[in-house]
Amino acid sequence: MPFKDLATVDSIPLRELPPVDDKDSRLALKRLVDISMGVITPLSEQLTKPLTNVMVLVTLKELSGGAQKLLPEGTRLVVSVRGDESKDELEILKSTDVTMILHHLPYTEEKIGRVHAARRLFEYLSQNSLNFPVIHHIHFPNDTHRDDLVIGAGANAGALLVDGLGDGILLEAPDQDFDFLRNTSFNLLQGCRMRNTKTEYVSCPSCGRTLFDLQEISAQIREKTSHLPGVSIAIMGCIVNGPGEMADADFGYVGGAPGKIDLYDGKT
Repeated sequence: MPFKDLATVDSIPLRELPPVDDKDSRLALKRLVDISMGVITPLSEQLTKPLTNVMVLVTLKELSGGAQKLLPEGTRLVVSVRGDESKDELEILKSTDVTMILHHLPYTEEKIGRVHAARRLFEYLSQNSLNFPVIHHIHFPNDTHRDDLVIGAGANAGALLVDGLGDGILLEAPDQDFDFLRNTSFNLLQGCRMRNTKTEYVSCPSCGRTLFDLQEISAQIREKTSHLPGVSIAIMGCIVNGPGEMADADFGYVGGAPGKIDLYDGKT
């Protein structure tokens, strides 16, 4: 059986399911589902190559057209919502048992800002007491530079997550490798204080008061402690601002005097 850890994604989207006669691939997906890994696939794929216990992705239009009737009772539905729909179009959500919502406004069809569209969606859900989990789904165009992807994810999803609007993130970029997208997603969630998957470091920018080589010591500390998710470590160059800046850290390494450092255990 596969093994899940803190840095394992919760769900994987599959635009295409393996062919019905590809027993090995379908068995691998079944094993993922058996360990509570979500597998999300479009309605058209599930209808033509059905796989047990997957989550089925539908649009609001498909949902309004009776998509649920085409699936076995109890099928978990994931609904893709743009956020710029009319309230009448969103009404179908009130009468549907939805597992989660993917907020997805394609870049090529953006008539209003992505953040504004998302806030509009959250306002509708709140006003109608609909407590569905919402995942921010951002599909970046081909040739998007990695820096632009990180900035775009932070600006469009991070700005909402820090306000408590959303439960996760799904990043897609056809020309980027999976590990980069996964790490970027988890870094964003950790930065928004939603999910810790690695050690958190707090460091001062260094100045004339710094009493040791901040970059070298920081690298040494990271090398020894990077395997401690959920732990926050502060590395401060001097005693002047150190205690205040590291108030939320679990451990502190602070320059106390030339050639000496102070170690702190516990929040100050």
